[in-house]
Amino acid sequence: MKREMDQTGLLLCDVQGKIFEQSITIEDCSSNIFIRRFMNSKFVSRMDNLTFLNESTTIEDVFDEINEEYGKSTYGKIKFSMNEMYWIGYIYRYLSYVYQIDSKNAYKIVKGNELRRLFFAYHSLDPMNAIDRILEAKSIVLDKDVHQLTKEGVEILRRIKGFNN
Repeated sequence: MKREMDQTGLLLCDVQGKIFEQSITIEDCSSNIFIRRFMNSKFVSRMDNLTFLNESTTIEDVFDEINEEYGKSTYGKIKFSMNEMYWIGYIYRYLSYVYQIDSKNAYKIVKGNELRRLFFAYHSLDPMNAIDRILEAKSIVLDKDVHQLTKEGVEILRRIKGFNN
């Protein structure tokens, strides 16, 4: 179910954008490796469930925690620009927050390389507009009511089984 963006959500988007941006100078691995590790980390799960808001964590703590969870990596050499990384982090958090999906699922919807390719065209758009375009291009609908989805599913099953309404 979709929720309105609020001050808490905007703060989380900015924090995640800054973490992604700082990964360029702090992490030795490629940007894609960092994105994958971050979006599947225990830390990002705390951002998803908002418990992160009760912590006093520095950006350095975040990188230490991710490296502790996955081990230090020097794999890959391609680094995205700081502007690209900030936007990618911001968009992932915006998507997760508004649609109330966990970061792992947001990452499954759109990978870092794809967001990087969209940066030039979409970075000046309102984040929700950019996300709507991404979802539309992938024919993904995230804001339907559960009851509506169930009703549509039943209709599809009836057509498959040959039952008439």
